[in-house]
Amino acid sequence: MIPPLAIIQARMGSTRFPGKMMAPLAGHPLIWYAWRRSIEAFGEANVVVAIPASNENHVLRDFIVESCGGRVFEWAGPEDDVLGRFFHCAHAYRWHPHSVILRVTPDDPLKDPVLMQAVAAGERHPVELSCEAFTLDQVSMLEQLAKDPAQREHLSTLFPVSAPSAPPGTWSVDTEADLLAIEERMRGG
Repeated sequence: MIPPLAIIQARMGSTRFPGKMMAPLAGHPLIWYAWRRSIEAFGEANVVVAIPASNENHVLRDFIVESCGGRVFEWAGPEDDVLGRFFHCAHAYRWHPHSVILRVTPDDPLKDPVLMQAVAAGERHPVELSCEAFTLDQVSMLEQLAKDPAQREHLSTLFPVSAPSAPPGTWSVDTEADLLAIEERMRGG
C-alpha cells in the first residue's frame, strides 16, 4: 500500500502578513508547526514542502532542508498558481492514481496529527485542525478543469464538499494579531 503524501504548501509572499511563514511562534517559525505535525502523522518520508522557486522563498527552503532535514519541492510556475504547484509536487512523489495526497495549510499551527490521519483515511475534519485529502486522480482532474486564476489559488473553491467548521476562536494565522492570539492559546491563556 502506498502511504499518503502530505504536501505543505508555503510561500513567503503573504499579502496580509508578509513573511509570516518564518514569523516566530513560541520559539519556532510558523512553518515548523505544519512540518512537525505532518511528520508526526505520516512520517518524514511522506512529507514535502512545496514552495515557489524564487529568491524570496529560499529562506523557507533553507529552513526545511537545513534545520528540519526535510524535503522541499520548488516549482518555477506562477507563485499564485497553488494548484499547479500542488499538481506538480504530487506527481513528482506519487504515481498511482488512487494515492492519497494531503494538502496541509501551514497557516494553522494547532493541527492535530490524529485528525490528519483520520482525514487521510476518509473522514472530514476542520482544515484548521487537520488537512484536505485528494487522490492523485482528483488532483489531475482539477489541474485540467480549473482555468480561473482565483480557483487555482484557492483550492477549497473547487470542491463543493466542505469540512466541518473549526471551533470558535482563532485557529489560522492571517495577521500578526492572529499570531499573538494563537501564541496566547498555546501558553494556556
